Amino acid sequence: MQTDWKKWIALILCGVAGSAIYKLPYLRETYYDAMQQATGASNAQLGFLMTAYGLINFLLYLPGGWAADRFSARKLMTFSLVSTGISGFYYATFPSYLMIVALHALWAITTVFTFWAVCVRIIRTLGESAEQGRLYGYWFLGKGITSIVLGFLSVPLFAKFGQGIEGLRATIIFYSVVTILTGIVAWFVFEDEAKSGEKSDFRLADMAFVLKMPTMWLAGTVTFCMWSIYIGFGMVTPYLTQVFNMGGAEVAIASVIRAYVLFALGGLIGGQLADRCQSRTRFMIYAFIGMILFTLVYVFLPGDAKFITLALVNMIALGVFIYSANAVFFSIIDEVNIPTKVTGTAAGFISLLTYFPEIYCYTLVGNMVDNKPGVAGYHDVFLFMLGCAVVGLLAALILQRMNRAVQAGKRATKPRHTEVGATS
Repeated sequence: MQTDWKKWIALILCGVAGSAIYKLPYLRETYYDAMQQATGASNAQLGFLMTAYGLINFLLYLPGGWAADRFSARKLMTFSLVSTGISGFYYATFPSYLMIVALHALWAITTVFTFWAVCVRIIRTLGESAEQGRLYGYWFLGKGITSIVLGFLSVPLFAKFGQGIEGLRATIIFYSVVTILTGIVAWFVFEDEAKSGEKSDFRLADMAFVLKMPTMWLAGTVTFCMWSIYIGFGMVTPYLTQVFNMGGAEVAIASVIRAYVLFALGGLIGGQLADRCQSRTRFMIYAFIGMILFTLVYVFLPGDAKFITLALVNMIALGVFIYSANAVFFSIIDEVNIPTKVTGTAAGFISLLTYFPEIYCYTLVGNMVDNKPGVAGYHDVFLFMLGCAVVGLLAALILQRMNRAVQAGKRATKPRHTEVGATS
Protein backbone atom coordinates (compact mmCIF):
# COMPACT_ATOMS: atom_id res chain seq x y z
CA MET A 1 0.00 0.00 0.00
CA GLN A 2 1.12 3.59 -0.58
CA THR A 3 1.36 6.57 1.76
CA ASP A 4 -1.76 8.73 1.87
CA TRP A 5 -0.49 11.63 -0.23
CA LYS A 6 0.92 9.36 -2.91
CA LYS A 7 -2.31 7.35 -2.94
CA TRP A 8 -4.50 10.40 -3.48
CA ILE A 9 -2.23 11.86 -6.15
CA ALA A 10 -2.30 8.53 -8.00
CA LEU A 11 -6.08 8.31 -7.66
CA ILE A 12 -6.62 11.88 -8.89
CA LEU A 13 -4.33 11.24 -11.85
CA CYS A 14 -6.22 8.05 -12.73
CA GLY A 15 -9.43 10.11 -12.72
CA VAL A 16 -8.00 12.79 -15.00
CA ALA A 17 -6.44 10.20 -17.31
CA GLY A 18 -9.61 8.09 -17.40
CA SER A 19 -11.52 11.10 -18.72
CA ALA A 20 -8.96 12.80 -20.98
CA ILE A 21 -7.87 9.72 -22.93
CA TYR A 22 -11.41 9.00 -24.17
CA LYS A 23 -12.23 12.50 -25.45
CA LEU A 24 -10.81 11.90 -28.94
CA PRO A 25 -12.44 8.48 -29.62
CA TYR A 26 -15.82 9.76 -28.39
CA LEU A 27 -15.62 13.19 -30.05
CA ARG A 28 -18.75 12.47 -32.10
CA GLU A 29 -20.83 12.32 -28.90
CA THR A 30 -20.42 16.09 -28.46
CA TYR A 31 -19.41 17.46 -31.87
CA TYR A 32 -21.43 15.27 -34.24
CA ASP A 33 -22.42 17.92 -36.78
CA ALA A 34 -18.97 19.53 -36.81
CA MET A 35 -17.39 16.11 -37.43
CA GLN A 36 -19.65 15.56 -40.43
CA GLN A 37 -18.73 18.98 -41.77
CA ALA A 38 -14.99 18.44 -41.24
CA THR A 39 -14.76 14.87 -42.54
CA GLY A 40 -17.58 14.75 -45.07
CA ALA A 41 -18.72 11.47 -43.48
CA SER A 42 -22.29 10.25 -43.64
CA ASN A 43 -24.31 9.24 -40.59
CA ALA A 44 -23.58 5.60 -41.34
CA GLN A 45 -19.86 6.29 -41.65
CA LEU A 46 -19.73 8.11 -38.31
CA GLY A 47 -21.62 5.21 -36.77
CA PHE A 48 -19.11 2.75 -38.22
CA LEU A 49 -16.28 4.59 -36.45
CA MET A 50 -17.76 3.61 -33.07
CA THR A 51 -18.56 0.10 -34.30
CA ALA A 52 -14.94 -0.41 -35.37
CA TYR A 53 -13.63 1.10 -32.14
CA GLY A 54 -16.00 -0.96 -29.98
CA LEU A 55 -15.29 -4.22 -31.79
CA ILE A 56 -11.51 -3.90 -31.50
CA ASN A 57 -11.93 -2.84 -27.87
CA PHE A 58 -13.84 -6.06 -27.23
CA LEU A 59 -11.03 -8.13 -28.74
CA LEU A 60 -8.39 -6.34 -26.65
CA TYR A 61 -9.90 -6.28 -23.15
CA LEU A 62 -8.62 -9.71 -22.14
CA PRO A 63 -5.14 -9.33 -23.70
CA GLY A 64 -5.04 -5.90 -22.08
CA GLY A 65 -5.56 -7.52 -18.68
CA TRP A 66 -2.63 -9.83 -19.39
CA ALA A 67 -0.46 -6.85 -20.38
CA ALA A 68 -1.42 -4.99 -17.20
CA ASP A 69 -0.15 -7.87 -15.07
CA ARG A 70 3.04 -8.32 -17.08
CA PHE A 71 4.35 -4.81 -17.79
CA SER A 72 5.14 -1.65 -15.84
CA ALA A 73 2.14 0.50 -14.94
CA ARG A 74 4.27 3.61 -15.34
CA LYS A 75 5.32 2.75 -18.90
CA LEU A 76 1.85 1.58 -19.98
CA MET A 77 0.08 4.66 -18.63
CA THR A 78 2.57 7.08 -20.14
CA PHE A 79 2.61 5.33 -23.51
CA SER A 80 -1.19 5.19 -23.66
CA LEU A 81 -1.74 8.87 -22.90
CA VAL A 82 1.13 10.33 -24.92
CA SER A 83 0.51 8.20 -28.03
CA THR A 84 -3.22 8.98 -27.96
CA GLY A 85 -2.48 12.69 -27.67
CA ILE A 86 0.13 12.71 -30.45
CA SER A 87 -2.22 10.90 -32.82
CA GLY A 88 -4.76 13.65 -32.09
CA PHE A 89 -2.57 16.20 -33.89
CA TYR A 90 -2.85 14.07 -37.03
CA TYR A 91 -6.61 13.79 -36.47
CA ALA A 92 -6.75 17.62 -36.41
CA THR A 93 -5.59 17.67 -40.06
CA PHE A 94 -8.83 15.81 -40.95
CA PRO A 95 -7.30 13.08 -43.13
CA SER A 96 -9.27 10.71 -45.36
CA TYR A 97 -12.11 8.68 -43.89
CA LEU A 98 -10.05 5.49 -44.16
CA MET A 99 -7.28 7.04 -42.07
CA ILE A 100 -9.83 8.21 -39.49
CA VAL A 101 -11.04 4.61 -39.21
CA ALA A 102 -7.40 3.57 -38.74
CA LEU A 103 -7.04 6.18 -35.98
CA HIS A 104 -10.01 4.71 -34.13
CA ALA A 105 -8.41 1.27 -34.44
CA LEU A 106 -5.20 2.72 -33.01
CA TRP A 107 -7.12 4.32 -30.14
CA ALA A 108 -8.59 0.93 -29.29
CA ILE A 109 -5.01 -0.17 -28.62
CA THR A 110 -3.95 2.89 -26.65
CA THR A 111 -7.17 3.32 -24.62
CA VAL A 112 -7.92 -0.34 -23.88
CA PHE A 113 -5.02 -2.72 -24.51
CA THR A 114 -2.38 -0.59 -22.79
CA PHE A 115 -4.58 1.58 -20.53
CA TRP A 116 -7.87 0.32 -19.14
CA ALA A 117 -6.88 -2.78 -17.15
CA VAL A 118 -3.69 -1.20 -15.82
CA CYS A 119 -5.77 1.71 -14.49
CA VAL A 120 -8.07 -0.76 -12.69
CA ARG A 121 -5.02 -2.60 -11.38
CA ILE A 122 -3.41 0.59 -10.03
CA ILE A 123 -6.57 1.55 -8.15
CA ARG A 124 -6.89 -1.86 -6.52
CA THR A 125 -3.35 -1.58 -5.14
CA LEU A 126 -4.00 1.84 -3.59
CA GLY A 127 -5.87 0.54 -0.55
CA GLU A 128 -7.03 -2.37 1.59
CA SER A 129 -10.08 -4.48 0.83
CA ALA A 130 -12.34 -2.31 3.01
CA GLU A 131 -11.45 0.76 0.91
CA GLN A 132 -12.11 -0.66 -2.54
CA GLY A 133 -15.62 0.73 -2.97
CA ARG A 134 -14.53 4.24 -2.01
CA LEU A 135 -11.43 4.08 -4.21
CA TYR A 136 -13.36 3.06 -7.33
CA GLY A 137 -16.10 5.52 -6.46
CA TYR A 138 -13.62 8.39 -6.13
CA TRP A 139 -12.05 7.30 -9.42
CA PHE A 140 -15.39 7.75 -11.17
CA LEU A 141 -15.96 11.01 -9.30
CA GLY A 142 -12.61 12.21 -10.63
CA LYS A 143 -13.48 11.18 -14.17
CA GLY A 144 -16.83 12.96 -13.91
CA ILE A 145 -15.36 16.19 -12.55
CA THR A 146 -12.62 16.13 -15.20
CA SER A 147 -15.23 15.70 -17.95
CA ILE A 148 -17.20 18.66 -16.59
CA VAL A 149 -14.08 20.86 -16.44
CA LEU A 150 -12.88 19.84 -19.91
CA GLY A 151 -16.36 20.45 -21.24
CA PHE A 152 -16.53 23.96 -19.82
CA LEU A 153 -13.11 24.71 -21.34
CA SER A 154 -13.56 23.07 -24.76
CA VAL A 155 -17.04 24.36 -25.64
CA PRO A 156 -16.07 28.08 -25.43
CA LEU A 157 -12.91 27.24 -27.39
CA PHE A 158 -15.01 25.54 -30.05
CA ALA A 159 -17.30 28.59 -30.21
CA LYS A 160 -14.40 31.04 -30.37
CA PHE A 161 -13.06 29.43 -33.55
CA GLY A 162 -16.41 29.48 -35.31
CA GLN A 163 -18.20 26.28 -34.18
CA GLY A 164 -17.30 24.58 -37.47
CA ILE A 165 -14.20 22.94 -38.89
CA GLU A 166 -11.73 25.34 -37.26
CA GLY A 167 -13.55 25.12 -33.94
CA LEU A 168 -13.37 21.34 -34.06
CA ARG A 169 -9.69 21.48 -34.98
CA ALA A 170 -8.96 23.72 -31.97
CA THR A 171 -10.93 21.38 -29.70
CA ILE A 172 -9.01 18.31 -30.93
CA ILE A 173 -5.67 20.06 -30.37
CA PHE A 174 -6.80 21.10 -26.88
CA TYR A 175 -7.76 17.51 -25.95
CA SER A 176 -4.48 16.23 -27.45
CA VAL A 177 -2.37 18.62 -25.38
CA VAL A 178 -4.24 17.76 -22.17
CA THR A 179 -3.81 14.03 -22.83
CA ILE A 180 -0.07 14.35 -23.52
CA LEU A 181 0.51 16.48 -20.41
CA THR A 182 -1.37 13.91 -18.32
CA GLY A 183 0.89 11.20 -19.72
CA ILE A 184 4.01 13.17 -18.80
CA VAL A 185 2.75 13.63 -15.24
CA ALA A 186 2.00 9.87 -15.08
CA TRP A 187 5.67 9.12 -15.77
CA PHE A 188 6.65 10.93 -12.56
CA VAL A 189 3.77 9.71 -10.37
CA PHE A 190 3.55 5.97 -11.00
CA GLU A 191 6.24 3.49 -10.07
CA ASP A 192 8.24 1.51 -12.63
CA GLU A 193 7.47 -1.98 -11.33
CA ALA A 194 9.93 -4.74 -12.21
CA LYS A 195 8.25 -7.60 -14.01
CA SER A 196 11.08 -8.93 -16.14
CA GLY A 197 11.29 -12.21 -14.23
CA GLU A 198 7.74 -13.25 -15.10
CA LYS A 199 7.37 -15.64 -18.00
CA SER A 200 4.69 -15.62 -20.66
CA ASP A 201 3.53 -19.18 -19.95
CA PHE A 202 3.05 -18.20 -16.30
CA ARG A 203 0.77 -15.42 -17.35
CA LEU A 204 -1.16 -17.73 -19.65
CA ALA A 205 -1.62 -20.03 -16.66
CA ASP A 206 -2.92 -17.06 -14.68
CA MET A 207 -5.40 -16.33 -17.45
CA ALA A 208 -6.60 -19.95 -17.40
CA PHE A 209 -6.91 -19.69 -13.61
CA VAL A 210 -9.20 -16.67 -13.92
CA LEU A 211 -11.33 -18.25 -16.66
CA LYS A 212 -11.97 -21.36 -14.55
CA MET A 213 -13.46 -19.41 -11.65
CA PRO A 214 -17.30 -19.56 -11.59
CA THR A 215 -17.37 -16.41 -9.46
CA MET A 216 -15.59 -14.50 -12.23
CA TRP A 217 -18.30 -15.48 -14.71
CA LEU A 218 -20.99 -14.42 -12.24
CA ALA A 219 -19.22 -11.11 -11.63
CA GLY A 220 -19.01 -10.66 -15.40
CA THR A 221 -22.74 -11.34 -15.72
CA VAL A 222 -23.44 -8.67 -13.11
CA THR A 223 -21.37 -6.09 -14.96
CA PHE A 224 -22.71 -7.19 -18.38
CA CYS A 225 -26.25 -6.48 -17.18
CA MET A 226 -25.10 -3.23 -15.57
CA TRP A 227 -23.61 -1.90 -18.82
CA SER A 228 -26.63 -2.97 -20.88
CA ILE A 229 -28.82 -0.90 -18.56
CA TYR A 230 -26.36 1.99 -18.85
CA ILE A 231 -26.65 1.97 -22.65
CA GLY A 232 -30.43 1.80 -22.49
CA PHE A 233 -30.48 4.74 -20.07
CA GLY A 234 -28.85 6.87 -22.77
CA MET A 235 -32.16 6.73 -24.67
CA VAL A 236 -33.77 8.94 -22.03
CA THR A 237 -32.58 12.05 -23.90
CA PRO A 238 -34.51 11.34 -27.15
CA TYR A 239 -37.36 10.00 -24.97
CA LEU A 240 -37.75 13.45 -23.45
CA THR A 241 -37.79 15.19 -26.86
CA GLN A 242 -39.80 12.73 -28.94
CA VAL A 243 -42.38 11.67 -26.35
CA PHE A 244 -42.70 14.74 -24.10
CA ASN A 245 -41.74 17.37 -26.73
CA MET A 246 -39.16 18.91 -24.42
CA GLY A 247 -37.30 21.92 -25.86
CA GLY A 248 -33.73 21.70 -27.14
CA ALA A 249 -32.19 23.91 -24.45
CA GLU A 250 -34.00 22.08 -21.66
CA VAL A 251 -32.95 18.69 -23.04
CA ALA A 252 -29.33 19.90 -23.28
CA ILE A 253 -29.42 20.77 -19.59
CA ALA A 254 -31.03 17.43 -18.75
CA SER A 255 -28.36 15.63 -20.80
CA VAL A 256 -25.55 17.40 -18.93
CA ILE A 257 -27.15 16.40 -15.64
CA ARG A 258 -27.54 12.79 -16.83
CA ALA A 259 -24.14 12.37 -18.48
CA TYR A 260 -21.83 14.38 -16.21
CA VAL A 261 -23.42 15.48 -12.93
CA LEU A 262 -25.00 12.09 -12.16
CA PHE A 263 -21.78 10.38 -13.28
CA ALA A 264 -19.75 12.35 -10.73
CA LEU A 265 -22.45 12.12 -8.05
CA GLY A 266 -22.75 8.38 -8.61
CA GLY A 267 -19.03 7.95 -8.03
CA LEU A 268 -19.24 9.79 -4.72
CA ILE A 269 -22.41 8.08 -3.47
CA GLY A 270 -21.59 4.61 -4.79
CA GLY A 271 -18.11 4.51 -3.32
CA GLN A 272 -19.26 5.57 0.14
CA LEU A 273 -22.34 3.34 0.34
CA ALA A 274 -20.63 0.27 -1.15
CA ASP A 275 -18.07 0.19 1.65
CA ARG A 276 -20.70 0.95 4.29
CA CYS A 277 -22.57 -2.16 3.09
CA GLN A 278 -19.33 -4.07 3.89
CA SER A 279 -19.81 -5.89 0.58
CA ARG A 280 -19.74 -4.43 -2.92
CA THR A 281 -21.79 -7.38 -4.14
CA ARG A 282 -24.48 -6.60 -1.57
CA PHE A 283 -24.47 -2.98 -2.73
CA MET A 284 -24.97 -4.17 -6.34
CA ILE A 285 -28.00 -6.14 -5.14
CA TYR A 286 -29.52 -3.00 -3.62
CA ALA A 287 -28.64 -1.03 -6.77
CA PHE A 288 -30.38 -3.53 -9.07
CA ILE A 289 -33.49 -3.40 -6.86
CA GLY A 290 -33.51 0.39 -7.20
CA MET A 291 -33.09 0.12 -10.98
CA ILE A 292 -35.99 -2.31 -11.19
CA LEU A 293 -38.30 -0.01 -9.23
CA PHE A 294 -37.51 3.20 -11.12
CA THR A 295 -37.39 1.53 -14.54
CA LEU A 296 -40.91 0.25 -13.83
CA VAL A 297 -42.00 3.89 -13.46
CA TYR A 298 -40.94 4.53 -17.07
CA VAL A 299 -42.60 1.31 -18.25
CA PHE A 300 -45.98 2.46 -16.94
CA LEU A 301 -45.56 6.22 -17.48
CA PRO A 302 -47.97 7.53 -20.16
CA GLY A 303 -46.52 9.56 -23.01
CA ASP A 304 -48.25 12.75 -21.96
CA ALA A 305 -46.54 16.15 -21.61
CA LYS A 306 -48.17 16.71 -18.21
CA PHE A 307 -45.96 13.95 -16.80
CA ILE A 308 -42.69 15.63 -17.85
CA THR A 309 -41.78 16.57 -14.26
CA LEU A 310 -42.20 12.98 -13.12
CA ALA A 311 -40.10 11.79 -16.08
CA LEU A 312 -37.28 14.16 -15.11
CA VAL A 313 -37.38 13.32 -11.40
CA ASN A 314 -37.39 9.62 -12.26
CA MET A 315 -34.39 10.18 -14.57
CA ILE A 316 -32.41 11.56 -11.63
CA ALA A 317 -33.50 8.78 -9.26
CA LEU A 318 -32.78 6.00 -11.76
CA GLY A 319 -29.53 7.66 -12.78
CA VAL A 320 -28.26 7.75 -9.20
CA PHE A 321 -28.67 3.97 -8.92
CA ILE A 322 -27.17 3.30 -12.36
CA TYR A 323 -24.13 5.54 -11.97
CA SER A 324 -23.53 4.51 -8.34
CA ALA A 325 -23.41 0.87 -9.38
CA ASN A 326 -21.39 1.74 -12.47
CA ALA A 327 -18.80 3.46 -10.28
CA VAL A 328 -18.03 0.46 -8.08
CA PHE A 329 -18.75 -2.67 -10.10
CA PHE A 330 -15.05 -3.31 -10.77
CA SER A 331 -14.42 -3.36 -7.02
CA ILE A 332 -16.28 -6.69 -6.76
CA ILE A 333 -13.04 -8.23 -8.11
CA ASP A 334 -11.75 -7.86 -4.57
CA GLU A 335 -14.56 -10.09 -3.24
CA VAL A 336 -14.09 -13.09 -5.53
CA ASN A 337 -10.73 -14.13 -4.06
CA ILE A 338 -8.60 -13.02 -7.00
CA PRO A 339 -4.88 -12.84 -6.18
CA THR A 340 -3.49 -9.32 -6.57
CA LYS A 341 -0.93 -10.49 -9.14
CA VAL A 342 -3.73 -11.38 -11.60
CA THR A 343 -5.92 -8.32 -10.97
CA GLY A 344 -5.16 -7.02 -14.47
CA THR A 345 -6.15 -10.33 -16.05
CA ALA A 346 -9.35 -10.43 -14.00
CA ALA A 347 -10.13 -6.81 -14.93
CA GLY A 348 -9.55 -7.63 -18.60
CA PHE A 349 -11.89 -10.63 -18.44
CA ILE A 350 -14.64 -8.71 -16.64
CA SER A 351 -14.19 -5.83 -19.10
CA LEU A 352 -14.61 -8.30 -21.96
CA LEU A 353 -18.00 -9.35 -20.63
CA THR A 354 -18.98 -5.90 -19.38
CA TYR A 355 -18.52 -4.02 -22.63
CA PHE A 356 -19.68 -6.74 -25.00
CA PRO A 357 -23.10 -4.99 -25.26
CA GLU A 358 -21.40 -2.03 -26.97
CA ILE A 359 -21.14 -4.16 -30.12
CA TYR A 360 -24.89 -4.59 -30.53
CA CYS A 361 -26.83 -2.78 -27.79
CA TYR A 362 -26.83 0.71 -29.34
CA THR A 363 -28.27 -0.72 -32.54
CA LEU A 364 -30.74 -2.88 -30.59
CA VAL A 365 -32.33 -0.04 -28.61
CA GLY A 366 -32.29 2.19 -31.70
CA ASN A 367 -34.20 -0.41 -33.67
CA MET A 368 -36.73 -0.74 -30.87
CA VAL A 369 -37.54 2.94 -31.18
CA ASP A 370 -37.50 2.91 -35.01
CA ASN A 371 -39.82 -0.10 -35.20
CA LYS A 372 -42.38 1.40 -32.81
CA PRO A 373 -42.50 5.21 -33.12
CA GLY A 374 -43.64 7.13 -30.09
CA VAL A 375 -43.89 5.97 -26.50
CA ALA A 376 -44.33 2.27 -27.39
CA GLY A 377 -40.77 1.94 -28.70
CA TYR A 378 -39.33 3.51 -25.58
CA HIS A 379 -41.41 1.23 -23.40
CA ASP A 380 -39.67 -1.68 -25.18
CA VAL A 381 -36.31 -0.12 -24.29
CA PHE A 382 -37.34 0.18 -20.64
CA LEU A 383 -38.59 -3.42 -20.63
CA PHE A 384 -35.19 -4.47 -21.98
CA MET A 385 -33.50 -2.54 -19.15
CA LEU A 386 -35.89 -4.14 -16.66
CA GLY A 387 -35.01 -7.63 -17.88
CA CYS A 388 -31.30 -6.89 -17.57
CA ALA A 389 -31.81 -5.60 -14.02
CA VAL A 390 -33.63 -8.79 -13.00
CA VAL A 391 -30.90 -11.03 -14.46
CA GLY A 392 -28.21 -8.87 -12.85
CA LEU A 393 -29.99 -9.10 -9.49
CA LEU A 394 -30.14 -12.91 -9.68
CA ALA A 395 -26.46 -13.14 -10.64
CA ALA A 396 -25.48 -10.83 -7.76
CA LEU A 397 -27.53 -12.88 -5.27
CA ILE A 398 -25.85 -16.11 -6.39
CA LEU A 399 -22.43 -14.47 -6.30
CA GLN A 400 -23.04 -13.19 -2.77
CA ARG A 401 -24.04 -16.69 -1.63
CA MET A 402 -20.90 -18.22 -3.17
CA ASN A 403 -18.67 -15.57 -1.60
CA ARG A 404 -20.24 -16.18 1.80
CA ALA A 405 -19.69 -19.93 1.46
CA VAL A 406 -16.00 -19.35 0.70
CA GLN A 407 -15.59 -16.99 3.66
CA ALA A 408 -17.41 -19.40 5.98
CA GLY A 409 -15.08 -22.18 4.85
CA LYS A 410 -12.04 -20.06 5.65
CA ARG A 411 -13.37 -19.23 9.13
CA ALA A 412 -14.14 -22.88 9.79
CA THR A 413 -10.57 -23.95 9.07
CA LYS A 414 -8.88 -21.38 11.30
CA PRO A 415 -9.91 -22.86 14.72
CA ARG A 416 -8.77 -26.34 13.66
CA HIS A 417 -5.34 -25.03 12.69
CA THR A 418 -5.12 -23.21 16.00
CA GLU A 419 -5.98 -26.33 17.99
CA VAL A 420 -3.42 -28.43 16.16
CA GLY A 421 -0.78 -25.83 16.83
CA ALA A 422 -1.72 -25.71 20.53
CA THR A 423 -1.40 -29.47 21.05
CA SER A 424 1.80 -29.94 19.12
